[in-house]
Amino acid sequence: MSTIVTSAGRKRKVGSGVRSALILLFALIYLIPLYIALTNAFKSYSEVIKSPLSLPSEPTMDNFIEAFHSSNILSLYGTSILITFTSVALLVLICSTAAYIIIRRKNKLCKFLYGFALIGIMVPPVVTLVPSIKTLSMLGLMYTPWGLLMFYGGAYFSTTIFLYTGFINSIPETLDESAYIDGANTITIFFRIIFPLLKPCTATAIILMGMWIWNDFLNPMYILGTTAGKTITLGIYNSIGALTSKWNLVFANVILASFPIVVLYLCMQKQFMNGLTAGAVKG
Repeated sequence: MSTIVTSAGRKRKVGSGVRSALILLFALIYLIPLYIALTNAFKSYSEVIKSPLSLPSEPTMDNFIEAFHSSNILSLYGTSILITFTSVALLVLICSTAAYIIIRRKNKLCKFLYGFALIGIMVPPVVTLVPSIKTLSMLGLMYTPWGLLMFYGGAYFSTTIFLYTGFINSIPETLDESAYIDGANTITIFFRIIFPLLKPCTATAIILMGMWIWNDFLNPMYILGTTAGKTITLGIYNSIGALTSKWNLVFANVILASFPIVVLYLCMQKQFMNGLTAGAVKG
């Protein structure tokens, strides 16, 4: 019996070691592009061409200074921050309230609307780009930030409401019932009791939607065009087109474009991890 137990224990250890090795391997694969971007952003052009995979022999900030001025990065930051912040704020407000009504009322209409909304998860946003452009053209919203905001609201509504419904479903209804007994109405209960409890889910939604919207390139290119300002991705794309031979500046631009969303994740990573798992506690 002890031999069988020992053998089973060894198999588990071997399996655990193999899984750990695979996880480490995949982590290293994903870190390679980050390593290349970071190291080459601090090198001179000649060093990037000579040894792109080595550490910088004499790190320099000149690439960031030149990229900062040549790309008009502050204007790009302003446009991207405005669009990302407004889109995420609207998604959080609308989807959290809609998810609360769907979970608490549980009637046939709410179930139908929830199922209909989840269909959007199976449809990639790029598939809806052409019909969205036609709709925005009919409404006179093409080449305006409002048109892009409306597109993002529709494109990421399904994913956001899915996150909130899973989390709200884990909050006991006794909290609502106690508040109703004390004389509170539905709006007061949601914003004073339920919404503060949604902090982990809200952090998850902010990071996911913020990252997707901030890094989006195709949709702003078609919807904004060149008349309504440029997002950070469009600006970096245009600067790369003019700097294809200066790879040190290209990597510096990439790091500058990624910096805000990385800071956001580092500030909210604890809540983000909690939000990924908390909704699965209760079915």
